[in-house]
Amino acid sequence: MAGIPEDCTNRPFVHLIAGPTGAGKSAAANDLARATGAPVVVADRLQCFTDLATTSARAGGEAPDVRRYWLADRTVPDGDLGAVAAADSLFDLVERLGARHRFVIVEGGSISLLKVLAERCAALPWQLSVQVLPLPAYGDYVEALTRRALTMLTPPTPDRSLLEELAELWADPRQRRFAASVNGFEAVLECCAKYALDVETIHKQALPDPIRSRMASLIALRHAEHGILQSRVFTETFEKQVPVPVFDPSVLERAA
Repeated sequence: MAGIPEDCTNRPFVHLIAGPTGAGKSAAANDLARATGAPVVVADRLQCFTDLATTSARAGGEAPDVRRYWLADRTVPDGDLGAVAAADSLFDLVERLGARHRFVIVEGGSISLLKVLAERCAALPWQLSVQVLPLPAYGDYVEALTRRALTMLTPPTPDRSLLEELAELWADPRQRRFAASVNGFEAVLECCAKYALDVETIHKQALPDPIRSRMASLIALRHAEHGILQSRVFTETFEKQVPVPVFDPSVLERAA
């Protein structure tokens, strides 16, 4: 890894932590934030939806002693936040935070959003370095994603479950196309079709353990498939097509 670029006099200095879903981006960003005092901007388009907090893994995203910021607070009826609009929100948020902080951490896994960021790299008004987290070993990866999926299906009180969020969306026919496009929901819908389950009342049903386990497994597999794609795209984008400096986080820790 290279060190921090020599010309770091302009604020802010931004460090992007990109990587596959479930690969530890939030933990890495939070650890670095605690060491440096930097705020964390979550560059994720799905986590903008407050009514999908569990499905998007936004629920539980707050961390002690870490200031985390999302690109927007909206609900599904507000419509999708497009990649360009999300990038504009990201840049505006980084600029505002950079006026008060020497370092800003960006944590992201949205392919479309980070591709827009990469396209604008040359024109960015701040220093940027990138850390792409590696894809875990496949077996370990799927096992970890399965555990996360089980928690999403049966979260601790008072968090809403993934099933509750899906049922609420499915009750409005106008939102069904969007719901079916989300990895976690898509897997549950497949199980509903296979086991003749009512989507609108699934959150009220006592699901047999084998069905719940099958749902969790299928959610994990869908997320793993997407994670493999993320890993390939981010590696190609930031290490091959748009090479940018990657630094050793300990350098920031000593400078903070």
